[in-house]
Amino acid sequence: MNIPTIFLQRYDPLYNAYLAGYWQQVPREKMLIRPHPRANSIAWNLWHIARCEDAGLNRFVVDGTQVLDDGNWLERMQLPWRHHGSGMSLAEVDELDKRINLHALQEYSQAVQERTRTLLKSLKLDDLDDAMEENHLKKILVDEGLAHSNAEGFIKNYLGWTKGKCLLTFGLTHSWQHLGEMEVLASLLRIEFG
Repeated sequence: MNIPTIFLQRYDPLYNAYLAGYWQQVPREKMLIRPHPRANSIAWNLWHIARCEDAGLNRFVVDGTQVLDDGNWLERMQLPWRHHGSGMSLAEVDELDKRINLHALQEYSQAVQERTRTLLKSLKLDDLDDAMEENHLKKILVDEGLAHSNAEGFIKNYLGWTKGKCLLTFGLTHSWQHLGEMEVLASLLRIEFG
């Protein structure tokens, strides 16, 4: 089995079934609600998933450009932030919920998915053993503004990660983790999926 086949066995259901259900069945106004004072919104989770996948795969795994930079996405989504959202305060999440253009977010997420599928075809198994180096991480997290806060903590955490670990974490496990959070939010918002 090759990399795309293995990866897509978990990626396709994530996007084509589970996350697609949120875009198809959740009323837009409910996506923007934090149903508990200490919870994020569904919209924040969808944005965060897309940002982490975009930066994690396109900058960490292949050292290319982010989708964010190739389509005027910040302006289209009506957001001022390049970071990936980790470390945002709940007040900042509220600000995101007030600003974000959900239609543009959905399009951005789709563009990230398309790029991921293209990227997978170019990966070679041997390339995935290469490890993250400190200078490269600083460039992405600090110079390019991917880290919202605590850049040094992220650098320390990601130092030594292989490109393979980045691929699986930012392309799959991280997104599935946030899908679980979204399922709790949907339950609190009394959203029923048909």
